[in-house]
Amino acid sequence: MPRYGTTARTPASPRDPAVLVAPTPTPPPPAAANRWDHASIDDVLGESRILLDAFAAPVRRDKHLATRRVLEWLARLPADIWQDRWLLGGDPQPPGWVPPEFVGPRRWQYFTGIGVLIILGVVRPSYPWLFGNRPQHVYDAYRRRHQADAFAELERLAAQRVGAPMHARQALTILTRLVIYTGKDLHELHVRDLTAYAAARTATGRYATALAFAYDLLRAIGGLAGAPPSFRQASARGQLTVAELVDRYPIACRPMRDVLVHYLAERAPALDYNSIATLSQILSEHFWVDLERHHPGIDTLHLAPEAVQAWKQRIRVLPDGRPRLHYEAMLLAVRAFYLDLQHWAMEQPELWAQWSAPCPITEADLRGTVKEKRRRQARMHERTRTLAPLLSRVVAAAEQHLDRAGRILIAARAAAPGEEFVVDGARFLRTGKPTKHWQPTALLVRPTEPCGPRFDATVEEDQAFWAWAAVEVLRRTGARIEEMLELTHLSLRQYQAPTGDTVPLLQISPSKTDHERVIPADPDLVAVLARIIRRIRGSDGRVPLLQRYDFHERCFGPPLPHLFQRVSLGRLAVISPTYFNQLFKKLAARAALIDVDGSLITFSAHDFRRVFATETVNSGLPIHIAAKLLGHLDLNTTQGYVAVYPEEVIRHYRAFIDQGRARRPRDEYREPTDAEWAEFRDHFQLRKVALGTCDRPYGTPCHHEHACIRCPMLRLDLAQVPRLLQIETNTRERLDEAHRMHWLGEVAALEESLRHIDVKKQQAERLRQQTQHDESGPTAFG
Repeated sequence: MPRYGTTARTPASPRDPAVLVAPTPTPPPPAAANRWDHASIDDVLGESRILLDAFAAPVRRDKHLATRRVLEWLARLPADIWQDRWLLGGDPQPPGWVPPEFVGPRRWQYFTGIGVLIILGVVRPSYPWLFGNRPQHVYDAYRRRHQADAFAELERLAAQRVGAPMHARQALTILTRLVIYTGKDLHELHVRDLTAYAAARTATGRYATALAFAYDLLRAIGGLAGAPPSFRQASARGQLTVAELVDRYPIACRPMRDVLVHYLAERAPALDYNSIATLSQILSEHFWVDLERHHPGIDTLHLAPEAVQAWKQRIRVLPDGRPRLHYEAMLLAVRAFYLDLQHWAMEQPELWAQWSAPCPITEADLRGTVKEKRRRQARMHERTRTLAPLLSRVVAAAEQHLDRAGRILIAARAAAPGEEFVVDGARFLRTGKPTKHWQPTALLVRPTEPCGPRFDATVEEDQAFWAWAAVEVLRRTGARIEEMLELTHLSLRQYQAPTGDTVPLLQISPSKTDHERVIPADPDLVAVLARIIRRIRGSDGRVPLLQRYDFHERCFGPPLPHLFQRVSLGRLAVISPTYFNQLFKKLAARAALIDVDGSLITFSAHDFRRVFATETVNSGLPIHIAAKLLGHLDLNTTQGYVAVYPEEVIRHYRAFIDQGRARRPRDEYREPTDAEWAEFRDHFQLRKVALGTCDRPYGTPCHHEHACIRCPMLRLDLAQVPRLLQIETNTRERLDEAHRMHWLGEVAALEESLRHIDVKKQQAERLRQQTQHDESGPTAFG
């Protein structure tokens, strides 16, 4: 593919007119007919008497009087039906408003009478009115009068949802509002009714958190026939058409709009959705709409030099005045647009010749892009060099937070509401009422010594776990955040070596480069993945199947046993990248990562990938092997990730190549002899040492002179822990002797050995815990 211009394309159609038409949005279904529209005041009052029979006589009399006066007020409004009168008088008003007739002591009559009319179905308030006044007692009475059996079944199903009592009540409220507003039966509600409710709720600045739960309940009683399995899938717009992508921006010149639509339609089959959406924004908003804003009436691609220069200066800065870091991408997109039109005009002059024009982006404009790319790479290297030494602090903070949050959760569950408990010397109070029938909706805890804000212990532990799990997986695999979220139980594989050893493998699904890869999983990564699997398993012992929403492609994937899933808003869902970004910011604050200027240093998901690349190459891994682990198709991309000096990278890489050539004979591609194969096979047996197994690569000598205690390549065998303790005892005896004899050199060497023995003991303890929890060995992924 060329660098710019004459871009490869897959023509969708020769200027098909249908490409220019955007789908018309479907309006919400109309409300059901209202049988009370033309009823008289006496008819409504007669029905209200039946409704009020359950109340005591004084209450019944007051409610009947209030209903009459509200009906008399509505009857004076200039409309033919009760609903229109209501819309003229009371519904457009702000919450708490009452007509002048009801100001003062008679205020209660207005809200009491309206409540009775709502329960009867005479008036149907709009969503904003219901949101603002919150007549909860009216909702309860409405459910008892209308479709009582269906609402009772909804309450029964909602009560079965473990851990979501608050969402259950909110879901019932949502469904009640839907029925009140639309006048429909629960089984007649349409998906568009729920999306209209969501839009109305969003317009008030709030989000209907229980709407997805209400959707599930409605489907459980047989409603929403033929609808998708979740509200997220039902409400997702999916991929926009090319015409819709362009129409997001106010282009005044219709012919230019059509050219952009056809151009993007020609390019779309060769690009992914995120790329075509970005390209449409650059050409439509940042290029043509910007030109129309500063040059009203422009209708040609033949641009004046002064207009071009002014546009180039404007795109260098963002609307808030900050410099735009990727303005060269806009130059390249516009240049490709012009050169493509020129090239296509020679192939199909009848279609494109009238729009062919001299390209305003010259070679001189693009020379600065190389310098800007180097500056961007330098900034990335500087950030990686800053973050690499801080990774250990982030890991330690994640582990400590998870451990402490877990102990707080255990202690809070054991404590009664209103009871205090102590964790790590700090006192906590479990809030709530210590009554027999009180059912808490959350396990809320408030620190008392020292004082602090109240928090949900369950949520705190859940966030601590997923922050720790994400940090461990990202820093040990170098995977992209999207690749991590696409990991499933099926991604875990095992390879049986000829020696009988089982090697765990992690299969990374195609992501940015559409290139699948498999990486070996070390024992620590196996333990992390096994712990995740144990946490998310269902009661049947299996990982639940979920469909993941791809934010880039705007589509849902197939049902798979995703590893990164949690309960959100009362239902299981695959975790989003935004959630992890929030967790990483909290983790950075907890680790107190403060820069020299006092600002907080935060880790993004991609920072772990860059640190992984830097540390693996600096540790001696050949850069082309690192490229395979990272999934890079170009070695230059990997060099851009590695935050070391280029000279050092090249020197290490060339030294590796020279050493490899010196060791390998010219006929190395021949079939190995029996003796050579036996030597290779026996190498894995020769790795067995007294304390465990040596993990150094085949064909490499021991660089530690067989000092296994100090070697990081030693994988300790739990059965050899007693031998390790004997070595520790012997070393301490020798250290005492060295102290007595003042052998200071021997003292330093023995103290260093004891430090490494402590590390090996910690490794043994970690392996023991992993073995107890089935987080190691061939059964870890089972």
